[in-house]
Amino acid sequence: MNKNNFNSKRNINVFNTPLEIGLRALIILNELAHEAIDLNRLVIYDYFVIHSSDFDKSLKSLHPPIPHRSGELIIKRKVMQEGIHLMYSRELLDIEYTPKGIYYKANVITSAFINYLNTAYALDISKHSKLVIDKFNSYSDEELNLYINENLQKWGSEFTKESLVRGWFNE
Repeated sequence: MNKNNFNSKRNINVFNTPLEIGLRALIILNELAHEAIDLNRLVIYDYFVIHSSDFDKSLKSLHPPIPHRSGELIIKRKVMQEGIHLMYSRELLDIEYTPKGIYYKANVITSAFINYLNTAYALDISKHSKLVIDKFNSYSDEELNLYINENLQKWGSEFTKESLVRGWFNE
């Protein structure tokens, strides 16, 4: 046994945790170049960053196209809030309280921190964030919500018919 191996019994699961989602939020906010956005828009942008083929079929999504993935827009809201608060507690983003609501934006520490995230996945998140921002940043909140409502049933529903066909062939 190698004495230099570090073994731990700690749970190191990171997938879909406040840490993972908070780091993605930082990258998205950093790409917005100090523009502030609210939680709703941040959750939507995060969804499109990881499921980019849902808004542009020519793009390859960063995460697999799981069935009923559109539910992530609702489920991840709480985890996104926790991730934002985790990043805020480390002074990696700013919170603005306005008459229209609570908004989040990158600060000078954000980009310095993001520069240390140089994995292929982090670079892909940055690239997809730019694409999402280019596509949706000109949408008003109402237009963005309308786009979501018009397409929500499509995202992940392609598996519904596939499962019916598989069930029919397996009988």
